[in-house]
Parts: sequence; C-alpha cells; structure tokens
Amino acid sequence: MTRAVVLHRWPWQEHGLLLDLFTEGFGRVRAISKYARSRRSSLRATLEPFTLIDIELKGRGEVKNLARADSVQNFPLRSVHLYSGLYLNELLQRLLPEHTDLPGLFIDYVKSLELLSETQVIEPVLRQFEYRLLCHLDLDFSFTHDANDGNAIEPGILYRFVAGSGFVPAQIENEALYIGEAPAETASSEWLISGAEISVLGQFQLANPQVLKQFKQLMRNAYAPLLGSKPLRSRELLLAAVQNK
Repeated sequence: MTRAVVLHRWPWQEHGLLLDLFTEGFGRVRAISKYARSRRSSLRATLEPFTLIDIELKGRGEVKNLARADSVQNFPLRSVHLYSGLYLNELLQRLLPEHTDLPGLFIDYVKSLELLSETQVIEPVLRQFEYRLLCHLDLDFSFTHDANDGNAIEPGILYRFVAGSGFVPAQIENEALYIGEAPAETASSEWLISGAEISVLGQFQLANPQVLKQFKQLMRNAYAPLLGSKPLRSRELLLAAVQNK
C-alpha cells in the first residue's frame, strides 16, 4: 500500500474511472478503477481529488490497475480554496513526468492541502508550494549570490531575474545599475529588483503584503518558461473567484 491523492479523473468505459494519481514513492501514475462509477461501488466518494488515500496498484504496463483504495483523510476545499487546490494539481500535472519520484514533494503537497483547508489566507500557501516545487525540480536559485559569477548580492545594486538561473546584475554598457540609476524605459519594460529586496524575499516573510506581491512576481517569472504559452485553466478560475468575492 502507498499513499496517494487523485489529481484528476476521467470516465472510463461504462462504469470505470481513469485516474491521474500523485503517489508517495512513485510520483505521478495513471491507473484504472474498473467499477468506481457503478452505483454499488464504495470508491465513488473515495476517489475524489483532495482526499488522501492508501492504494494498491497492480500491473506491469504504463497504466496500472487500482486493486484497492482506502480513504485516510479528506481536505474540504470550497470557493477560492477549491480553485487553489486545483491550481496545485494542474502544476503537478503539467510539470511532473509520470513515474518520476521526487522525494519530499508528496509531503509538501499534502501539507499545502492541509493549510488550504485550515486557513483563510491562501496566497502564502501557494507561493511557498511554488517555490518548493522549483526546489524539487532542481530549479531553485540563490537569494544571497548572483547567478553570473557567484558574487554576493549587494543591497544597492539592481538585479534582473533569469528563469532557471537566478538573479543577475542589471547592466548598461557593462556597468552595474544602482538604485535610482535605471533609465525610465528600462524600468518600465522589465522587472528589476534591488539586492536589499532580494535579501528580504529570501527570508520568506510572506505575511508582509509587499513581500508577498514581489514574491508572486518572482514566481510568475520563474514559471513562465516552464508553462509556456498554454494558460492554466485553474489559474483563470482562481482569478475569477477572487475578483467575485
């Protein structure tokens, strides 16, 4: 038996479900539950997203057969919390290859579901998970040293963020830009951040609204090349839900 959560599910044949499972120890796995949608099946409620389950999988092919599933814990999510959970699920579906285990990521994911089900403030939970996912994908970066030469980040210098690498000094004609020196057209066309602000971000004090705003921009820049031009459906739903609150 291994712990798992349903990321997504689709009808399969007359009474079954095709499941995209995030498991502890095996990563993302596709599995079929042949009779989960039948009226007498006890699995109808068990195989819901945001429910921690113990499962037994059988089969040697890419798509496994779900031999058993027992509910362990449910994380009730509603409204913006529900769409936030769907956002986490969609990130995992888009970025995790199947059958690739990243030790510790499952625990981070379940912890995020717990926090979403317990707290009213969702953004710090999402930002923390986004950063932890980058770490598990070996795409994390330093908040103390630049990505060019490994030099210590200086409080008074402006930096650009390069996805997949980290912070690099913003320059014009090979000269570092200091706070207040960036031309207006440069400042308006790209995101520049001071070394002092980077240091604050590295402390992960996301209860501070200004820090949270900058960290959100940082994560957006980090994920842009990973997600490409295809929009996240869950993000659109989440934004609509927040605007309608």
